[in-house]
Amino acid sequence: MKTTGIKKTDVLILGSGLAGLLLALSLLENSEAALVLVCKAGLSDSNSSWAQGGVAAVTGANPFDSPQIHYEDTLKSGAGLTDPRAAAEIIFSGGRLIEALDHLGVAFDRNPQGLRDLALEGGHRQPRVLHSKDTTGRSITSALVAKLISAQQAGKNITILENTQAVRLLCDDKRCYGAELLSETGLEHWQAAHTVLATGGLGQVFARTTNPVVATGDGVALAHRGGANLADMEFVQFHPTALRLDGAPAFLISEAVRGAGAILLDHKGRRFVKRFHEDGELATRDVVSRAIHTVMSEHELNEVFLDLRPIGAEKIKERFPNIVKSCAQYGIDVLRAPVPVAPAAHYMMGGVQAAVDGRTSLTGLYAIGEVACTGLHGANRLASNSLLEAGVMALRLADLLKDVQLSEGMVDFAALPQLAAVVIPDQLEAFRRAMYRQAGLVRSASGLSAILDYKDCRLQSIENAAAHDFTAANIFLVGRLIAAAALSRRESRGAHLRDDFQETAVHYNRVAAI
Repeated sequence: MKTTGIKKTDVLILGSGLAGLLLALSLLENSEAALVLVCKAGLSDSNSSWAQGGVAAVTGANPFDSPQIHYEDTLKSGAGLTDPRAAAEIIFSGGRLIEALDHLGVAFDRNPQGLRDLALEGGHRQPRVLHSKDTTGRSITSALVAKLISAQQAGKNITILENTQAVRLLCDDKRCYGAELLSETGLEHWQAAHTVLATGGLGQVFARTTNPVVATGDGVALAHRGGANLADMEFVQFHPTALRLDGAPAFLISEAVRGAGAILLDHKGRRFVKRFHEDGELATRDVVSRAIHTVMSEHELNEVFLDLRPIGAEKIKERFPNIVKSCAQYGIDVLRAPVPVAPAAHYMMGGVQAAVDGRTSLTGLYAIGEVACTGLHGANRLASNSLLEAGVMALRLADLLKDVQLSEGMVDFAALPQLAAVVIPDQLEAFRRAMYRQAGLVRSASGLSAILDYKDCRLQSIENAAAHDFTAANIFLVGRLIAAAALSRRESRGAHLRDDFQETAVHYNRVAAI
């Protein structure tokens, strides 16, 4: 594949979810940096846009809440692996993030008294989740996209590249100098003083996921091939309640419905989660997912049922219109009947090891949002802490980069390590199904070893590779990284459940580096 040219910029941002958009807008407002924002698909296509629940942040709207309580809830949810310093830095910055989003035109729901309406979600002792109906992510990213387009039209120094995929970071063993991008016109080398991974999640590594098609673990794969450190790759959160219906996608049924009063039922209409934890449906996601899995295994079920009717019809229609509409498309009236649900891959707690301001082990390379691993989430993410982390990291990185200057001279990219070929599975869907079965919610040494020994794959030369080949290669690489980390953690902790090591170890390390 022919390279069409070499270009330069100050900051190269890969990804257009909350983290990438907010970073771009913050830099445009507070610096003179030249920016390039790279979108794998369209500008509005991201994991952030699919987020239903909201942003967990203490803003003073709940007089019984405090950042300290939020911090304690986060540590408890993380099952002993949360980094206390990272958690404190992010959680105590929640107010700043909400002020920044307000400034950019993001509208959160308010109650009849005009105060912010706060939702209660699993693992939270207090209502603190700011939301916009049940499409919070879409509301946030739509507002930020509109601001970004306006800035571009006003002549701000930003280039937006849609339908463009990063296929390689341009790195040596100490520094990142930019990235190689693939678009319809071919390959381009972009030199950047600062390269930012804001590529989102990796749910599409698994056959059953709540994530959009763009969430294929590209940033983790790029970082790993470039030599950056990864951490906590075994900790993939499976959302407990995703639609389970033949012929339908694993549509997320927001945790907020359980916070509002929805209950989980088995095939005989019996509530069951309190068998496993006193908090019942409001236990943390790992607990609820494990309870669902156990009940499904006991009775050889493909699903359990989420009953929204205890919330009340009027509140359901007012608070969760997207869930009502989406379920109706598949013949389910949530006002009259429970919804069949089962866990699905949802969120990556691990990723590229990064500080809260996005710095990684490679100079010039940063990771923010879901692609990054700060240690905030530990072994199990507290609900709605993800958008909080993405936004705070974007603001902290903008603080760091606001005085950036373009490095002088051109880099000799030919002298950097080259990527000659990638490994792709012969049948991508078969590999994704194997990941869901053998490296998904419940793991064992035999299943994980089978992923690592997966033979139905081939080498694909870079010069003949298309965009879908890079995507398949990233899924295959990231899946094996997850399996390797999961095999090395010989215990069950948080979202990592080994049926051959069901106990939690007394001694453990927070970071399982790859």
